[in-house]
Amino acid sequence: MNQQQVTAHDAEAQDICAHSQAHAFAGLGAIADQPHFAPITRRALMAAVNTVARDLGLRASSVMVIDALLSCLPCRDPKTGADRPITPRCLLTVFAANDTLSFRAKGLTDRQLRRHFERLEEIGLIRRRDSANGKRFAVKKAGRIIGAFGIDLSPLLARSAELTELADRRREEAEELRGLKAMVRKMRLSCLGRDLSGDAIDFLDHTAKVIRRTSTSLTEVRTILAHLTDLLVDHGPTVSQQVEVESAPTQSVKTTATDRQDVRHKEPIKTYPKKATRSDATISWSQLTTLSDFYPKQPTTISEAVRIVHDFGQMLGMRTELLSEAIGRLGWMETLQIQDRIAGRIEKISHPEGYLRHILERHTVSASSIPFTS
Repeated sequence: MNQQQVTAHDAEAQDICAHSQAHAFAGLGAIADQPHFAPITRRALMAAVNTVARDLGLRASSVMVIDALLSCLPCRDPKTGADRPITPRCLLTVFAANDTLSFRAKGLTDRQLRRHFERLEEIGLIRRRDSANGKRFAVKKAGRIIGAFGIDLSPLLARSAELTELADRRREEAEELRGLKAMVRKMRLSCLGRDLSGDAIDFLDHTAKVIRRTSTSLTEVRTILAHLTDLLVDHGPTVSQQVEVESAPTQSVKTTATDRQDVRHKEPIKTYPKKATRSDATISWSQLTTLSDFYPKQPTTISEAVRIVHDFGQMLGMRTELLSEAIGRLGWMETLQIQDRIAGRIEKISHPEGYLRHILERHTVSASSIPFTS
């Protein structure tokens, strides 16, 4: 055999070897074939996925599977153990066994994992790269890993910038929604202090349910705000203003026992000596920022202050018995302060009556009233 025949034979053998090797590694997730994307930390990526999970149609368990897959990426600093950003030069195909992924996904079964893999592949966040025998393993060249068969996270990382941008937008919307919901609660309380018709009261009840839902949109809240504004403009004075009118000295009205009407007698204005409590500081009416919006006029008698405690407490959904207990144990001034604090944080305090009851349970020594300063 001459030299040309030997060379041709070697070339043909190399082609056959390369072809068989390419066939054996068909579907391999190789580092060289990974898409380009801006480096991002696992923590930042998971925060984005958590925020936009509803947009992606993901349940909490699917998000947990993504977290488990990301935890298997080789992006820890070998010296410090700290997380480094994921880059295109990091192998994005996870070849960990299901036992490992199940453990990191808080105990999901193999069947549940497969179902989540199908869902994640369906929405374009992963790609399953199966070997000929269905096993997951890494492929090395010259002692270095160049690719692997397993779960490829390239589609997720390729969309990382898009998901992060969407997450930022959703956080901004959530922040705006929280502020608008707080406005709705405050305006709703103001409306409850007005003389409303049955339809308006039904709308206020419906409003309370809508703003409690996590699925409530910005459009819904803006529509509710417009209706509440109309209610405040169209309806009469607040309950406290009506009480002032009823309490004003007018011509005497004779009543009988069968009238079944409550007759309010205006008490003479009293002054209160300054009494020390936990501090010598006094509280001015304007310091009760939320409550004074509903009751601009400072009460001048104890009975007026107690009446405000009960009226405002009813707006907050507190029962008369609990309010009476609070006045007896804390004093009317401290009760008003607590009510003002609850109203100012109504978007965070979902159960005002329970909040007040908790304070009463912790309170062991009755507090004296703090006089107002002009």
